[in-house]
Amino acid sequence: MNRLRLLHLVPLAVLILGAGLAAAAPVSAAAAATATYTVTNLGSLGYGVTDGVALSAGGQVTGRSFNGATITLKTCCGGCYPGGPHNPCKEHIYHAFVWSNGTMTDLGTLGGNFSAGSAISLSGEVVGSAQTKTGVSDAVLWKGGKITDLTTTALSGLSGAGVAGINDSGQIVGTDAVGSTGHSQLFLDSNGTITQLPLPGFAAASRATGCSATGTDADHGFVWSNGKMTDLGLNFFPAAINDNGVIVGGDEIYSGGSLQNLNNLIPANSGYQITSAVAINDNGQILAQDGGEALLLTPS
Repeated sequence: MNRLRLLHLVPLAVLILGAGLAAAAPVSAAAAATATYTVTNLGSLGYGVTDGVALSAGGQVTGRSFNGATITLKTCCGGCYPGGPHNPCKEHIYHAFVWSNGTMTDLGTLGGNFSAGSAISLSGEVVGSAQTKTGVSDAVLWKGGKITDLTTTALSGLSGAGVAGINDSGQIVGTDAVGSTGHSQLFLDSNGTITQLPLPGFAAASRATGCSATGTDADHGFVWSNGKMTDLGLNFFPAAINDNGVIVGGDEIYSGGSLQNLNNLIPANSGYQITSAVAINDNGQILAQDGGEALLLTPS
């Protein structure tokens, strides 16, 4: 069985799409440095476990959520040996979702058991992966309550294509396992027109962020902007940056030259312990996780 795997975003490629993103009343970096947050638990599709992956400019969220159903696999789990008892494994089923204004909606599959959202636009369009009846996972677009198999339609000319991002104009970016250069390559789908993006195109991004090792092999987070790399501190692992230069990663937020623990910025009696922040929009909202619970942090 081919199992669905969550797609890892291609940060620079997604930033290329960023020019099309819209945001209302963005929060300044200075304000974000002193902000405190209210916490909203996004809930689940039934099993109590949700992985938030992407956050739109309007505060909508996508990812995957477990619904409580299971499937029995042919593989053997624990204590299995030739001639001995067969203990079949069970796998919990998860589906892509959209969370909006307190409601989580199941986006379904292509007839298989699994699906997951990887990016969402301001209008609520979601791209990700969904399993077919045969167990193969295809790239898909969810729009207006309809699921479109991109692998067999718009992306049919690509090899092993996976989608990673979508902007507010509906342009989709992803990776082609065997691009025109003969190796993995980025592509842009603009209204059905596919353009292979050459590696030099990465330079189009004005910011990127990640981790870098120092001369002593210590891991430091960094942000690169206009030809300059800024050290964000020891053991800070950036996951996302917004247009105001505010960065989140792990349980921390970097803004205005200050690195703070997000757990110190939420109500002390909330009952939550932020383990990872995965996305931030230009309004300062943060998508985070407390173990298997997806949380939306909103500046208060």
